This record gives sequence, structure tokens and C-alpha cells, in this order.
Amino acid sequence: MIQGIYDGMWERFKVASESNNYELDSHLLDLSNDDRRGITALAYLNQGNHSVLDEIVSFQEAVYEIEPAQYYHPLNELHLTVLSIISCIPKFELNEINVRSYAEIFQNVLGSIDPIEIQYQGVSASPNCIVVQGFPVENELERLRSELRTEFSDAGLRVNFDSRYKLVTAHSSLIRFRVPVSDGQRLFALCEQYRNHMFGSIVLMDFELVFNNWYQNFGVTESLAKSGLALETCVQQSAQE
Repeated sequence: MIQGIYDGMWERFKVASESNNYELDSHLLDLSNDDRRGITALAYLNQGNHSVLDEIVSFQEAVYEIEPAQYYHPLNELHLTVLSIISCIPKFELNEINVRSYAEIFQNVLGSIDPIEIQYQGVSASPNCIVVQGFPVENELERLRSELRTEFSDAGLRVNFDSRYKLVTAHSSLIRFRVPVSDGQRLFALCEQYRNHMFGSIVLMDFELVFNNWYQNFGVTESLAKSGLALETCVQQSAQE
């Protein structure tokens, strides 16, 4: 199922490359104009196998040689989205919700979850971005997502997860198209070379609940709670009430 989703993305990317019809995102040109915010459970990739990150950076650098004007997520932004609790909404603010309630549910659910291993193999793309394909080694990611959906829904808290589609993949976005692609044929050929490239595996043990913008830019992301082997709570003091 997951590979089928990646394959569907790839076919759309292939069509976009042949027709030079990419979906450019002007918001990335001026982040101050983007007021969309949401609540997301995620895991940053820089906690794990650094050889995987080295492989990802090598791929980004290869793309950069062809398309230097596109947006390249830096290492501290690379992440796996576990679940969008509140998908990004224009002008959404933290004072509209009880942050502590969200943090407590997040913390409780993560307390029963084992570390999650993701194998990163191959790249896929769409008309607007390039991603590294992730494949959960076991079903722990699916179980975590299911329990988060259930617990947040049962608590009666404000949620709108799966508002665009039900999240089942384990990909990480690497590059976003913000200006016209200068050489679509070369870009497609490079991505095709990496279509089945083995980047490696990462065992994720640290998870975070964040207040984020559409692109998960680290500079504007606010941490609401963290959960790892020590189950350390990091609820913001300013949002405890």
C-alpha cells in the first residue's frame, strides 16, 4: 500500500516533468506572509543514524547542482510526521486550545509505544516536492497513529487530522519547488537514479508535539511536549493554563 502511494506520486512527478507543469509555492518566498498554523506529532530524523542523514544531504547537494533556487529543508527540519492533530489553519493560535490537555494525551500514548524503526529507500516526488521514501519495519507507527487518533477524538478536543488524506506513509520531504524548474529532464533523470537508492534505517525513540507552520520550518516551530525513553514533559510554561 505504501509503495503504491509513492508510485502514484512518482507518476504525477513524471507527468509534471514532461509537461513542465510544476506546482510552485509562492509562500516559501516570504514566510512572514504565511499565517497557517497547526499542531503536529512528529519525530526529527537527526536523532538517529547519521549515515542516513549524510546520504540525504548528498542527494540534496546533487539536486542543488541542477536546481539551486529551490527550497532545501535543512537537517534540523527533516522529520517524520506521525500525525497532524490540527492541520494548518490560517491565523490559528495556541490560545484557542488547552495546550496541557493535548500534551498529556500525547505523553500518555507515547508511554506505551516502543521505538519505531523506519527504512529509507528510494526517492519519490510530486509536482511540488521531492521526498525520501520511508517504510516502517514493524507496525508500531501505525499503532501510534491509531492510538493518537482515538485518544484525541475520545477526549473531545479540537482536531482535524486526516483532513486532506489519511496519513499512512513514512516519507520525509526534502526539497520543495518554489520557482520554475530550470531543467526538468536532468532533474527527473537524477531522481530516477535515486529511485531505489538505499539511504538506510533510523530507529526513532524521541517524539515531539509541536505548534508549526505549513512547512515545519524549525525557526517558527514551538515545542509543546517531548516524549522519549525518559518521557520528559516539556509543556510550555506560558501555555499551561
